[in-house]
Amino acid sequence: MRKLSLLLSSLLLGWTLACGGGSNTPSSTPLIPAKGLVYTDPTGTGWRLVKDASSTGTRIVLNLVGPSGLKTRGAGFNLQAPTTVRFGKFVTDDRVTTGLPILDTGVYSLLNHDPRDLGHEPIPNDPLEPRLLAGGVKKGNLLTVGIFQKDRYQSAKESGQALCRIALEFDPAVGLNAGDKLGLVITKSGYLAEDIGELTVHPTLEKTEKGRLVPMPIAVGTLSAN
Repeated sequence: MRKLSLLLSSLLLGWTLACGGGSNTPSSTPLIPAKGLVYTDPTGTGWRLVKDASSTGTRIVLNLVGPSGLKTRGAGFNLQAPTTVRFGKFVTDDRVTTGLPILDTGVYSLLNHDPRDLGHEPIPNDPLEPRLLAGGVKKGNLLTVGIFQKDRYQSAKESGQALCRIALEFDPAVGLNAGDKLGLVITKSGYLAEDIGELTVHPTLEKTEKGRLVPMPIAVGTLSAN
């Protein structure tokens, strides 16, 4: 009987400790409501999204930067973000492109200075002429943007600089906590190469083939609530 009592006591003690009855139970860390966003740039020197100096604690502005020494005529990409983050819009003095989720930095020639392809000197631009700049947010919080050089007579541009900008905004209504990780994923991207074929008025197979976007990877940094 004594051995049975000792066995039962040992089992009860083990069950009590397993259920957290001991004094060494760790305390849970309190959650702190987030007040903004923080972004860390990716490493490397290839295509990447890097934080712009105009960013604030609640609005992160990202620049698309390409490899230094590569000449291009435009680029586009799709960026998937969690629904707990908003894509911001840019308000500018340009009535054609204001309100878009992409901002032109002035690198590419978005207007056609010679709309008839006659090789004449640049003519005054029509203020309502469409620019090759577009962007929108699709279902599931997928941002799709593109910026391309419209004037074929202009030379391709150096890509190792800020080619365009997008913005990510903190939404206080979604209830993020400080430290929450917010994954960003590039689902598709491509650039328009320097060589776009012979400058002719009429379309050719060469121009069609060389006008296709070249796939390229874009490195994305880390985004988290702060």
